[in-house]
Amino acid sequence: MIPLCANEFLYRGIPRWDFGLDSPNKAATILAFLLLLLLAAILRTRRRWLAWSCTALAAPIGYAFAHTFSRGGFVALLAGATAIVANHLHLHGRKRLLPLLLVAGMVAASTVWIGFAARLAASAPSADMSAGNRLVMWRAVPDMMADAPGGWGLGNSGTAFMSWYQPLSRNERYRSLVNSHFTWLVEFGWFGRCMIAAGWVFALCLGAIHMKRKRDPLPLSLWLCLGTAAFFSSVAEEWYAWAIPIAALPPMAKTFLAPEARTDRRRIIHAAIGGGLIFTCAVAAWGHFRADRAFAIHRDLDGKRIVLGEAEPADWIVLDEQTMGGPCYGRALRAFAQTPAGKGRSFGIASELAAVPETVRRLTLCGRSADGGHDALKRFAQLEDVRILAPARPFDWLAWKTSTPKLQVICGDLSPNCPDEDVAGLKTVPGVRDFFPAWPYLAFAPIDGGNSAD
Repeated sequence: MIPLCANEFLYRGIPRWDFGLDSPNKAATILAFLLLLLLAAILRTRRRWLAWSCTALAAPIGYAFAHTFSRGGFVALLAGATAIVANHLHLHGRKRLLPLLLVAGMVAASTVWIGFAARLAASAPSADMSAGNRLVMWRAVPDMMADAPGGWGLGNSGTAFMSWYQPLSRNERYRSLVNSHFTWLVEFGWFGRCMIAAGWVFALCLGAIHMKRKRDPLPLSLWLCLGTAAFFSSVAEEWYAWAIPIAALPPMAKTFLAPEARTDRRRIIHAAIGGGLIFTCAVAAWGHFRADRAFAIHRDLDGKRIVLGEAEPADWIVLDEQTMGGPCYGRALRAFAQTPAGKGRSFGIASELAAVPETVRRLTLCGRSADGGHDALKRFAQLEDVRILAPARPFDWLAWKTSTPKLQVICGDLSPNCPDEDVAGLKTVPGVRDFFPAWPYLAFAPIDGGNSAD
């Protein structure tokens, strides 16, 4: 078992088992499902030998579960087990609880023996960096949703947080929001968000009605476990995390479609639709009534424009990640917005030149966005200032004879495209190639009037 469990995840030098699933949290979710299946079998079977067999099988699974050190998995297991135990106590009282108590005792002993209990006890955000980092991200979720009506795009939640919402004093790297629900709510637009909320309300109501009518809490237990686990990590991004809960759908659907469930059917549908709409309206209201923030951010419905600032920006830049430092380019712009040169101003970032408003007054083209040449700027009648950062063909722009708009071509002196001679309209930046760490200053700060190398 040890070779299968060895990985780079450690807790105080102790390996956290993941069973090749790339994350101990994902492994814990699968193990929690297995424990819930065994728990339901222990409490439902009338054959004593089967109950004790399930108890014996739960012992190694519980030990493996404890060795994942997954606090989210532990809370998910408790959520699922609560539904099963509560239903059993309601129907049978305290009968047949001995095997269950033994399983719980073995899991508890395992957590104490390997140190998992100590991790659970030290889970306060002020004392645990992992929990604290999650809260920093999750506080930004309502703003991230309100600022992007069309969503930030699939797979972009972590990048969007780091670029536009992460405190500039922090530098943790994130692929997602370490929460499947929040990740999808941020990445999808309003319709998708409404459907996600409605879908979870529907699934849980379906499980509750099935438990009420069939005295079977297992489907509800499995969906509670999945929903809780997905809240504390990104486990729901894997298909296998859904396999066991989805296998519990047929009996739930049968109960839902039964003729005698007509009233319950209407209630479930109304609850799902109402839950989705209430959630969506609540977040929209938050976006409208929230207090003023240090940085106002808005991403257009089609995702082609991002504005930093309250007012309609007069300054726009066409995105090129190579020049602007990768997908987290927003960090540099937020830092610039706190300087005297940027404070109180608004800035627009367009994914392509066609997305720049025709009323733009000051425009910066970066890298590949400058390949179209100055003919592409004819539609901008109010243009006063044009800056070209790291163009592939700087002489094409330097040969443009224009006094309005003003033109400045900016090249890194280490770039193979940088002209060797000093030319009017050329500004060279020492020590860089085609990436400018201080690109907001070059794009948006007032021109100093000099054309020679700095």
